[in-house]
Amino acid sequence: MKETIELFEDLRTELINNHDAIKGSIFGHKGLKVQGKVFVFYNEPNLVVKLKSEDVEEALKLKGAQNFDPMGGKPMKEWIEIPYNDNQQWFDYSIKGMAYVRSLIKK
Repeated sequence: MKETIELFEDLRTELINNHDAIKGSIFGHKGLKVQGKVFVFYNEPNLVVKLKSEDVEEALKLKGAQNFDPMGGKPMKEWIEIPYNDNQQWFDYSIKGMAYVRSLIKK
């Protein structure tokens, strides 16, 4: 079985090649950007994705999912850390995160 970093790299390649994402980083972690803003990154062994409030509620129902808390004590409310369950789940939440971040960017 592949390690989660390899699974993230596969996801990253898919989103770059087919969904207009570009490589980026945040907090020293590998991630992806859309229109200059990070929407997803890898925090071993989990995926961390920026989501709108309805999607946050849905994601937090997943086993092991939690608000991302980089400093301990002050979770980031829009950023959800999702453990690996299957590729489709990581992909689906990445697409939701990308759409949400795009919606925040002023045109």
